[in-house]
Amino acid sequence: MGAALLVIDAQRDFLAMAHGAAERTLPAMQRLVQDARAGGTPVIFTQEVHRAALIDFGRELDGDEPVHCVEGTPGAELVLEVRQGEREWIMLKRRYSAFFATDLDLLLRGLGVHTIVACGLLADVCVHYSCVDAHQLDYRVHVVPEACAGSGDAAAQAAMNAIAYLQTGAVLELEAACTMVRHPTTTDP
Repeated sequence: MGAALLVIDAQRDFLAMAHGAAERTLPAMQRLVQDARAGGTPVIFTQEVHRAALIDFGRELDGDEPVHCVEGTPGAELVLEVRQGEREWIMLKRRYSAFFATDLDLLLRGLGVHTIVACGLLADVCVHYSCVDAHQLDYRVHVVPEACAGSGDAAAQAAMNAIAYLQTGAVLELEAACTMVRHPTTTDP
């Protein structure tokens, strides 16, 4: 297969935490999803969920983050239509990285994926940590700034810079990313 689109935590609570910036990114995320579907590229949505007893937040609430994405609450719901095609999955997670304590790596390897195109919320937290772990697992990583929003513009830009440092060409403009997911067997730029 080659490539997969990873839509990270496009959830109501994270939309609110992005302080309005995420609304600018939703059309770009939706376009990536539509183009991936058209190209037959696997689409994987991550969804951060925490138990109502709050026992699985760990150190996550030590910083500025409020309680968020508690299972069964509207804030934990995805903002995009999901699971509409046979090649779409939802990966539940309890921590920032989509790879930590999940079977995402197993799913990607089973699909024959070696390149990840990532977008979502929040750029400086879950998107960043997921891209770092993908890099550590030897995936080719691309992130699309137009389809990401962070806890602030400066924090989002710092995350894009950090991801760009990991791999040459890691930051892709929306048009290039859409081309990649529409034609997943083409050579990675």
